[in-house]
Amino acid sequence: MSEHPVGKELDPAPLVRTITETSQAGKLKWQATADEQAFIASVGGDTTFKITLEADMEIDYDGNPGTVDKPVLCMLDAKGRTLWEIHSSEVNGGLWPLYKLAQRIGNNLDEKMANLIEVLQKI
Repeated sequence: MSEHPVGKELDPAPLVRTITETSQAGKLKWQATADEQAFIASVGGDTTFKITLEADMEIDYDGNPGTVDKPVLCMLDAKGRTLWEIHSSEVNGGLWPLYKLAQRIGNNLDEKMANLIEVLQKI
């Protein structure tokens, strides 16, 4: 395991990239939660990733405040405590690609879409 110098920011990009690649390969099984905007995936029994949408305050072009949902990735320990919170702005390209992938896997959209196409073709 590599050591990181104290005081240096920990770069979340390699972790996010690996989670995305592992998910795309079908090796990380995201699951839907009671919160329809949150998805979880367990890794090794003692770490869980949770990706969810969080309201963020933004000012629009006219100077008016408003809220926008943005993905946040949390790494949780075996007791559900947050070890690390990664915000979309901390990752080049953001967390939307990972969120949409987790949503697709967690909601079993590929299978549902294939079934719907089959049903529609019989109409």
